[in-house]
Amino acid sequence: MKYKYDNGIELLLAHMNMEDIINAAETLYQLEQEEEEEEGGLLFEGEGLSQEEMDENEEVGELGSQQKDYADGGGGVRYGKVTDLLSFVNLLSSMDTAALPHLQKEMGVLLNKKDIAIKKGRYQINMDFLLFPWKLTYKNHGCGLVPKGSFGKVHLAQDTKTRKRMACKLIPMENFKAADVEFQARFRHENIAELYGALLWDQTIHLFMEAGEGGSVLEKLDSCGPMREFEIIWVTKQVLRGLEYLHSHNVIHHDIKPSNIVLMSDKAVLVDFGLTVQMTEDIYIPRDMRGTEMYMSPELVLCRGHNTKTDIYSLGTTIIHMQTGSPPWVKRYPRTAYPSYLYIIHKQAPPLEDIPEDCSLAMRSFLERALERNPGLRSSASELLKDEAINPPREDQPRCWSLDSAMEEANHIMLRQQSQHHDTTQESSLYSVDSGHMRRKGSLYIDLGALSGYTKLVTGPPTSEYG
Repeated sequence: MKYKYDNGIELLLAHMNMEDIINAAETLYQLEQEEEEEEGGLLFEGEGLSQEEMDENEEVGELGSQQKDYADGGGGVRYGKVTDLLSFVNLLSSMDTAALPHLQKEMGVLLNKKDIAIKKGRYQINMDFLLFPWKLTYKNHGCGLVPKGSFGKVHLAQDTKTRKRMACKLIPMENFKAADVEFQARFRHENIAELYGALLWDQTIHLFMEAGEGGSVLEKLDSCGPMREFEIIWVTKQVLRGLEYLHSHNVIHHDIKPSNIVLMSDKAVLVDFGLTVQMTEDIYIPRDMRGTEMYMSPELVLCRGHNTKTDIYSLGTTIIHMQTGSPPWVKRYPRTAYPSYLYIIHKQAPPLEDIPEDCSLAMRSFLERALERNPGLRSSASELLKDEAINPPREDQPRCWSLDSAMEEANHIMLRQQSQHHDTTQESSLYSVDSGHMRRKGSLYIDLGALSGYTKLVTGPPTSEYG
């Protein structure tokens, strides 16, 4: 059968009504003109708005657009920069509750490309990463411990591809605030737990950060009792370095205490920045009281204004807790006897009576400088880092920097003994009472040693009830 039109274009031209096409084009042009006029009218009406109101309207419009994009399935998990992460958490914290049920089950922004492996916009629990109950090395292995933060549970996470171990803090969506993430993402320092990213999965925020596999100082105190002075020196110096960095940026942590200092194999880091603020003036006047009462400074209790020196006072009270195994005040004033420690702090601070009798003179002087009632006379982090109390001769205050350095030191002792051809007597033994190994028995050296890969940290399959 022979067709009249062999060419498709000839067929189209033969049956096309050009008049209808011209009319349709004119109608579309008129509609576009009307839309432009309407937009012009809106802009003219908005000329009376202030710049702040216009910026706010623009921000609300962008936020609504982003919420719609995520609700329509435009989310997913991706790598990004700190600004991308902050935009994401701001979106989550201000998202309309009506939009939550329509969100993707999984979306987020991750900063660490080296250790976290995203697969096609997904990072799935029990597939791409596993969650485990936390087991501390100095705890009974039969006891599974999941440390609790101020706003959620903390688990040990491990990337199934890279084998990277991370801490994963789980926060219910309704309890999440962008401020909980902002400072940890913006400020990077060796003694501040590094934030790797945030993931929303099934209405729960998962914050991935540097893992303190030694647990917190509070957990060590609960397990092993008061710490030795050289251990306290080691922790104090690490915390002061972190505070020096924060204070140089006018940032106040507001909650320095044993539970917010986490131990790693070769350092200690600060965690929990939910109460942190950055001062814009010399004095910060809070709208509410921030901190934990036993560790609060007198000026913070008054709520009339304070500065970064309040963190130094809290560090001093934390040192007393490490020395005695109990927070200041509680032994002399049981909670049942007084309704609030705030009154006691206001009237009787500093708690110098709680410093133990066996505290060295250098450390006592250090504490007096840190716990000075007048913040104007109180030493800064930079000044305390130079104090002789935390910079003693190595032979006077043995320190444990890591398992590797301790083992290297032990090997040097052994080689030195072999080269001198000493008899294997108790005095010359590597494990004699006077040797470095025995001096560190029961100390951070023992507790942190298993964290360098010499002892298996995690046993058993991941728990299904990780939330």
